[in-house]
Amino acid sequence: DHGVSSSLFQNPAKLHLTLGTLVLLNEQEIQKACDLLQRCKEDFVDQITGGQPLTVEVAGVEYMNDDPAMTDVLYAKVHMKDGSDRLQMVADQLVERFVASGLMLKEWDKVKLHATVMNTLFRKDPTEERNNTMTGKSSFKERESFNGQNILKLFENFHFGEVQLDSVRLSQRFSSDASGYYATSGQL
Repeated sequence: DHGVSSSLFQNPAKLHLTLGTLVLLNEQEIQKACDLLQRCKEDFVDQITGGQPLTVEVAGVEYMNDDPAMTDVLYAKVHMKDGSDRLQMVADQLVERFVASGLMLKEWDKVKLHATVMNTLFRKDPTEERNNTMTGKSSFKERESFNGQNILKLFENFHFGEVQLDSVRLSQRFSSDASGYYATSGQL
């Protein structure tokens, strides 16, 4: 389909649920975020989860924008296997605490639980390196959307499987650890 290429897919080793984005500019801010994460564990995470991993089901796909023929982000839908809202409660309360601390900006009323599968920001442009070396400049390129209509039809109810969520991590964008996942600044 138009605009679809293998470079759009998330690296399987980096599949995750994003709760929010932090801009941590120094070691003090990283430490503040790590400390806050641990306080959240003590204050409400253990109570909501019973100190146990949460079993989630990943099934179906959806897109972020208005027109499926012009998709930028395609994601797998995530929900608790037991039908409860415990994951949503944990996610929303974590974001609430981080916003209140000043480490995060409030973007939405509640966290959209999803696992990004395809994203046009991942697209590799084969002409990019050549252009950058020729001009000596980095070239900001407009996102090239893809037609997700057939993917949405084919995988609308696709069952990806179940997974045990057992940690919340402060992951560093544009990084990797030995396992292939993002380098982690802190976790609970």
